[in-house]
Amino acid sequence: MGRSLRALEASLAEAGGESAAARDQRRQADAAMIAFLRRKGFEGPHYRQFMQTLMEYGWRILSGWSATGQIFDRVARAGRPVPATMVTTAWADDERSQVVTDTVIKGSTLFREHGLVRGKWTPEGGASLPTYFVGAGLLAFNPVYVKWYKTYRLGQSELDHRAAGEDDVLCAQRDIPDQRATDPAHIAAVHDDIARLRPLLPDEQLRRALALMTLGYSQVEAAAEVGLTTRALEGRLARARTKVSASRSIRVGLEEGGAR
Repeated sequence: MGRSLRALEASLAEAGGESAAARDQRRQADAAMIAFLRRKGFEGPHYRQFMQTLMEYGWRILSGWSATGQIFDRVARAGRPVPATMVTTAWADDERSQVVTDTVIKGSTLFREHGLVRGKWTPEGGASLPTYFVGAGLLAFNPVYVKWYKTYRLGQSELDHRAAGEDDVLCAQRDIPDQRATDPAHIAAVHDDIARLRPLLPDEQLRRALALMTLGYSQVEAAAEVGLTTRALEGRLARARTKVSASRSIRVGLEEGGAR
């Protein structure tokens, strides 16, 4: 992973027009920040702001790559390729943004556990903290995407099966809502969701379970490892997502009220 992280650092730096000297200086500043946050136990307002910034950055990068299809090449370089039979460009903006959001959530737990708590990130490793975070996201992408793909294919095949069973196929296909339909408002709100995600994951068991799932554990196995039932883990994941949606609804309501 070290070599791929250095290549990723060079790629991101080139895209941002950052010089080698500036990158070295930034890694030293990153080291000072980690030393400070370690003294705080990787908790508290400074840590939350730090993670919020990284999650927003990671979401922008991964979202861009998923929109262009680069994400599949990137995860292959990171050693976590998506099976060729599952690679698709037929996914809507709202579907891509949900996959990226879940990837960032799982990537953040992997980043915290390995990069910060276990101290695997160092400035001598050749990657800045933002690059290391994106690297964690690339490792987290495969299981998130594969789960989405299987659910998507199953749901879409059911729609197609229902349509084929009608007397008037064209009418059935017209009347049955396509699960791939784009919701333009969704992607505009996801970026704001990322800013709220970290405070919604104070649960250490949930963070650990997500990290295990990122490493390839099934949800059943991850739940058992952290001392939860499968249903309890699914409930905690659902509540975290619900809080994000509720927070967004409150924000929209306030904005609409202010506009009157």
